[in-house]
Amino acid sequence: MHPGRAARQPRDRRSLHAGLTGTYKADSTFDDKGYCIEYGKKVSNFADQSGPEVFGHVDFTTALEHSINAVFCEIGKKLGSLTLLDYAKRFGFYDTPDLETPSSERVPSGLYDHGRLFHPHHGYQVDAGRFAFGQERLQVTPLQMAMVVAGIANGGVVMRPYVVEKITAPDGGTVFRTHPHEVSKAVSPQTAATLTQMMEKVVESGTGTAAQIPGIKVAGKTGTAETGVSHVNTTSFIAFAPADSPRVAVAVYLENQHGVGGHTAAPIAKAIIEALLRGSA
Repeated sequence: MHPGRAARQPRDRRSLHAGLTGTYKADSTFDDKGYCIEYGKKVSNFADQSGPEVFGHVDFTTALEHSINAVFCEIGKKLGSLTLLDYAKRFGFYDTPDLETPSSERVPSGLYDHGRLFHPHHGYQVDAGRFAFGQERLQVTPLQMAMVVAGIANGGVVMRPYVVEKITAPDGGTVFRTHPHEVSKAVSPQTAATLTQMMEKVVESGTGTAAQIPGIKVAGKTGTAETGVSHVNTTSFIAFAPADSPRVAVAVYLENQHGVGGHTAAPIAKAIIEALLRGSA
């Protein structure tokens, strides 16, 4: 999958901690040649599937804004796969989501090998460059990605998902009510705030412009997963809004698409966000 295309701290441009190493900031710069070399082979930017794009000298924000595979490939190589995995797990990867549905209907997100969840113990067991932008053997559920984007919206704190808010008796009394439950602190509030600002750029002028809502700031990220069949993709868009005071987080995934996430999934996310914000007004 190519990165394709929810109380928060005040925003700043402090470090977007990659693995909390402080290696990269929102304004860290890169020279994009249109590809990254990983294990002796070119890893190209996605573009429109007819050829690579070359962005040249860019900063980290621009790389996210335009989903520049090669930049994320270089970042993955620098940080290493075990650091990437550590932070994926902080967002809930490798754990079965605790939801009120049968356990047989829930699976963990993570790296899979021959249909089984793969737990690498050494960095060399994973292609860090491709893993960094969602390829390799990574498989995710829409629920997991909704938890990720809601965690960013929530200042870096991931919450337990639930379907049932409350159960009422025939007389109108409350029999049961769900209470918020924190799962993990995935990243710092400062990191979440910086990433929010970067995700806003995706919608303002990047791959997710189809999710723009007049008068409302939307933070989002597109995704386009190649299926192995020419021009057939699984596309996605994750987002939250309003970006400066989040109330709604959404993850949209579509199978068997002939376009990219910004064209297919982003408009659906926009419609859902608009409807939910109207309902909560």
